[in-house]
Amino acid sequence: MLSPLGASSSGLSASLEKTNASANNIANLSTNGFKKDVVLTSEGVSGGVVVEVEKSTETGPFYQSTSGQWVEASNVDLAQETADQLLAKYAFSANLAAIKTTDEMQKSVIDLIA
Repeated sequence: MLSPLGASSSGLSASLEKTNASANNIANLSTNGFKKDVVLTSEGVSGGVVVEVEKSTETGPFYQSTSGQWVEASNVDLAQETADQLLAKYAFSANLAAIKTTDEMQKSVIDLIA
């Protein structure tokens, strides 16, 4: 079993991975043929969060270029990326609050013992 501090720190890392992937997706929003990064999270064997980043297999929309060729656009949805960033922000804040609470509890126990 993972300590509360370890679980929260793995949650912080997962939130940062989600934010980084989303930022990369938004930066490549206008790049033709770009496949967005998808962040998958799961529970680790001993607790905590395990993060995997994969490329999406979804195709982007096609449009006809000025030369008449069909081009695949990026499959990034700005609205979805905005929502993902907000969720990552709130998850980061929640894990940070848990770390602060754990720290305060440990200080209280030390004060009681001393």
